[in-house]
Amino acid sequence: MLVGDRTRELGVRALRRHFVSGRLSTVEFADRVGLALRARTHRDLGAAMEDLPPVWEDLPAGVHAAAHHVRRGVGRVRLFFRLVRVWFKVNLALVLALGLALAVGAPVGRALGAAAAAWVVAMAGVWLLWRRWTAPSPVRVVARRR
Repeated sequence: MLVGDRTRELGVRALRRHFVSGRLSTVEFADRVGLALRARTHRDLGAAMEDLPPVWEDLPAGVHAAAHHVRRGVGRVRLFFRLVRVWFKVNLALVLALGLALAVGAPVGRALGAAAAAWVVAMAGVWLLWRRWTAPSPVRVVARRR
C-alpha cells in the first residue's frame, strides 16, 4: 500500500524520538529520515524503522483515539454505578423518613406529598450530576471541529 505525507511525517517524528532517546547517531538519523521522506510504501517506511523498538506514541492516531474512548467509557460506567449507589441510598433515606413521619402520626397525604417532592428533587439532582460529569469538555469539542 502507498503511504501519504501524514504517514511519512509520523515516521519522521518517530525517528526524531528515537534520535532524542539516543538510539540513533546523527548520521544514521539523517539517513533514516531521508528513507522515510522518500518512502512510497509501508515496506519502504518499515525499512527506515528497521531494528527500532515500537513506541506508544508511534502508534497510529486511531489507536490513541480508541484508547481514549475506552477510558472515557469505563469512567462513565464507574460514574453510573456510583450514581446508582447514591440513588439507592437517597431512596432508602426517603422511605425511612416517610415511615418515621407516618409512625409519629403525620397526615398520610402530607407525608406522601413531601416524600414525592423530595424524591423528584433528589432524582433531578442525580440527573444533573450525570449530565454535568458526562458532558464533553470545551477543549475536546473545539478539537473535534478541526
